[in-house]
Order: sequence, then C-alpha cells, then structure tokens
Amino acid sequence: MTMSNTDFFRETSQSRYDLFVKHISKGGVCFTLADEEGCLNLTVGNERVLPIWPTAELANEWASTEHQEFSALEISNEAFVETWLPGMQNDNISVGVAPNMAGESIVVQAMELKQEIQG
Repeated sequence: MTMSNTDFFRETSQSRYDLFVKHISKGGVCFTLADEEGCLNLTVGNERVLPIWPTAELANEWASTEHQEFSALEISNEAFVETWLPGMQNDNISVGVAPNMAGESIVVQAMELKQEIQG
C-alpha cells in the first residue's frame, strides 16, 4: 500500500473495505491484533468481530489508542482465505475490515468476504 496511515484512516469505510479486498485478492497478507492469550475480538451490537488491516503498521497504530497490550499478527493470504474465514464463519465471528481510529468499519460475515475476495 502506498498511502500514509493517516490518509488510509481518513478514507471512507467503503473505500478502506475496497482497498483491503483488492489487496487480499492480489495475494497480500493481512493483520489482526493478538496478545499472549489470543486475538482481539470486539463486540459490536450482538456480534463478535475480528478487526483486520492490510498492514502491520495500521493494526499497531489502531491498537495504540485503547489496546496497547495487543500487537499485529500476520496472517498469510492462503491461511486467511482458506482457514481463518471458514473457521470464523463456523464460530459466528464477523470481520471488521480495516477499522479507522474512530472504530468505524464495514462489518461483514466471513464467507461473504471470502466470496468477494475470490470474485
């Protein structure tokens, strides 16, 4: 990704979502946040949501405000698409795609995101 973190976070939720899907569709890796106990899951309404970003820098910057104990965890493209997304669907965990610093993002069902990535 060529834009700065600040510019990325200023994009609309739809734009960040589209950039993420394009990044993953082209074979890019993604990042979530984890500590020694596991991955950060957020509660949004009545949904459990795993936030993800296209770079470690974006994930770590987001964590720096309220979740300093977490750090970026790299997920390979193949693992994300073939293992994580189906597993998240089975566990009823949605995906928060590239939340901005205010926590705004598109929240999508895991298999819906997989279908979009695979075109």
